[in-house]
Amino acid sequence: AADRRCVVYMGDDLKGGCVYKFIAAAPGSLRDGVLHVADTEAGRWLPLRREADPRLAAAFRDHTELLIRAREAARIAGGTPQARPEDIEVDPKTGAVYVALTKSRARPCGAILKIEERGGDPLALAFSSGLFLPGGDESGFACPDNMVFDPRGNLWLCTDIPSRDLNARAYRSFKNNGLFHIPMSGARAGTPTQIASAPVGAEFTGPTFTADGRHLFLSVQHPGEGVGFQADIRSRWPLGGANLPRPSVIVVQGPLLDRLCAV
Repeated sequence: AADRRCVVYMGDDLKGGCVYKFIAAAPGSLRDGVLHVADTEAGRWLPLRREADPRLAAAFRDHTELLIRAREAARIAGGTPQARPEDIEVDPKTGAVYVALTKSRARPCGAILKIEERGGDPLALAFSSGLFLPGGDESGFACPDNMVFDPRGNLWLCTDIPSRDLNARAYRSFKNNGLFHIPMSGARAGTPTQIASAPVGAEFTGPTFTADGRHLFLSVQHPGEGVGFQADIRSRWPLGGANLPRPSVIVVQGPLLDRLCAV
């Protein structure tokens, strides 16, 4: 924030989980502060403090118990249930907050939620929010999970369609999980393009760029997942042959990445 205090956004990857914001009490420390939950219907950050809400005071003996049972506290305070909020990233140019909502029964392909703090101030307790991108056939991705902004300020997205659901039901058109590039300005702003496909039964996680934008690190999580017997394993990535599949960290580099991200 402008006064050098830290503001931390968090998602609770749970059906009906909420979005949270912690505002530190002093610069340079996360030891003390106030945890808030998002009411996206009214555009308010609600403090999870016993002294701020008589309902919380009645439900919890002390602040420690409230924090241990934060999900319950969020519901009591009026936090808005979300469709499995996972990763949260802040636009380095605008300060807008993007939340990956992986999926729900009502929205099986998930969506990306956009939150804009009032006055662009992360300390604000009021905000506006709305759908940035829906998952589905039109956008070309489903079940958004991990995200990262590259050095040019464009958004990258990894998806997490459950291995058991790939190529079936709402996900019939999505053959594998993938990595997507989403320009944030220009003629193609907000249009996802798939850059890479994950191995069978895997998802990409933890996307991280080097400072010059020329290398992107990705974790390949649980390749071949879905069947417990070696004879039926659906992938032998990365070593092939008769080897068991192995989670790995990979690096993406080359002319395309340079053209999209290098600074």
